[in-house]
Amino acid sequence: MHAGMSKIGYNILFYCCCVTLAAIVLLPTYREVICTTAPVAACAQGWLGALSGWAAFAGALAALPYLAGQVREARRQTEFIVGDAMPTANMHDPRETRIENAFSSRLKIVNWNRHPILIRRITLVAPSTVTLFGVEVEDHDAGRRGVLQQEYKRGRMYVPGWVDRTRTPTVAEFDLTFSTEVPALIEVAENNLVRLPVTLAIEITVADARHRIETLIVERPDALVLAG
Repeated sequence: MHAGMSKIGYNILFYCCCVTLAAIVLLPTYREVICTTAPVAACAQGWLGALSGWAAFAGALAALPYLAGQVREARRQTEFIVGDAMPTANMHDPRETRIENAFSSRLKIVNWNRHPILIRRITLVAPSTVTLFGVEVEDHDAGRRGVLQQEYKRGRMYVPGWVDRTRTPTVAEFDLTFSTEVPALIEVAENNLVRLPVTLAIEITVADARHRIETLIVERPDALVLAG
């Protein structure tokens, strides 16, 4: 199979294989039961009719991935319009060159939901050779950095909802410091830094009528890690 074949292409191929296998198994049985007593013309007509039915079934199955994709996209757009979209998170290097940010990765959480969220916990999922030992809240609220840091430590950092759509949504940012003490990684580090793939889990509560607990997963292939 072609290396660049899409997921939908693989689905169509899978359904075609299923139909072919069903035809191989069922049509000989049909021939033995019907064609032994029916004229050749009637047998051929019945065989083609059965095959066309399987072809229609295969076509319906092949269309399911397209329909499911359209339903998911329509639902995503509706949630965004009414303000029920999930917050998003990503990680990147900070633009600042301050000393305290020299070894940090910046985690950015954007609340696209009309309801406020509470950031409960930031957890390092992988790799096991890395430790998350520093979480510092970036101040976007004029002097409230200490308050926000205490809110995060208590597991309930408040981020307002996106109510006024004429303005940008509320953003919460953190400076995360990772470290490793694995000798093999320390050997390949440059200037006490090494880049490694890192996966984070951010536990949040969407403060709607049900106070839903959700988890945002962030994967970065080249996070900065302090070695040594």
